[in-house]
Amino acid sequence: MIPNITVRTAANTSSSRWRRVAASALIASAATVGSMAVTAPAAQAATFQETCVAHPGAYASGAVLGVHATKKVGNNREESCKVYDASNKLLGTTYQTTYGFYGTPPQVRPPAQSAR
Repeated sequence: MIPNITVRTAANTSSSRWRRVAASALIASAATVGSMAVTAPAAQAATFQETCVAHPGAYASGAVLGVHATKKVGNNREESCKVYDASNKLLGTTYQTTYGFYGTPPQVRPPAQSAR
């Protein structure tokens, strides 16, 4: 009895390699996009603050000092960047609001009243 013999040709091997490479690339790109979506809000907030402080000239021409501030307005976080020139003259203020940053407060239900 002759055992089953599988003959591999160059065409069979190449196509299976391409399928594996394509699948790996697809999985890697999906993982990258997923991680970017998860970290996007935090990265965006840090970028606004860092840009304000480190590169105030991005917000106004001639700015040498950037002051970043944050305040809570309801469930939203409002950030501001005030930029000043060398003589401490205010050149402008830029605002950025992150809606729903603090989430919604939990609903508290009163205890049920017993019928007496």
